[in-house]
Amino acid sequence: MRSWPAALLACCLACGRPGSAPPPAALVPWLRSDPQRCLLSRDLSEGIETMARHCAEAFVRDNGYTELAAEDSTRWTREAGDDGPWVRVLAARNGTLDPRAETVQCSRRECVALFRMRRPMLLCGYRAVTMTQVFTRIRLAPGGIRDTRCNERRA
Repeated sequence: MRSWPAALLACCLACGRPGSAPPPAALVPWLRSDPQRCLLSRDLSEGIETMARHCAEAFVRDNGYTELAAEDSTRWTREAGDDGPWVRVLAARNGTLDPRAETVQCSRRECVALFRMRRPMLLCGYRAVTMTQVFTRIRLAPGGIRDTRCNERRA
C-alpha cells in the first residue's frame, strides 16, 4: 500500500505534456538543399493552419521580405522577374511585407497564407504564400491581391 503514491507520481511525470522540440542541430544535407521546404519542427498539438502560418512567416523572413536582414543564403528563392545579383534583389524586397500572416487557410491540396503589403499607396494589398499540406514547395505567388474597399469592412 505504501508504493501507490510513488507509482502515481511516476505515472504523472511520465504522462506530462511534452515540451516543444528544439530545431535539430544538424539537418541532413538533402533537407537543407531545398529552400522551398519548411525546416521547422511540427508541434502535433497545433493544427495544420498554425504550422502553415509558422512556415510561411519563416519563408517571408528568410527571403528578405520583412525589415529583418535575410542571412541564410541557402534559404533564398527567386521570384519571376528577380534579375540581377542577390544584393539588389534583397534590397528591393526589404520591408515590403508584414512579418505576420493576416490569415491562413488549408485545403486538401495546399495551404495559403496572406501577408499585408507595406506600401503606402496600397492600403489593402496582399501577397500570398502557398505550400503543400506537408509544407513543401513554399513560394510567394506571383502578383498580389488588392482590395480597394477594405476601409469599408468592419469586424
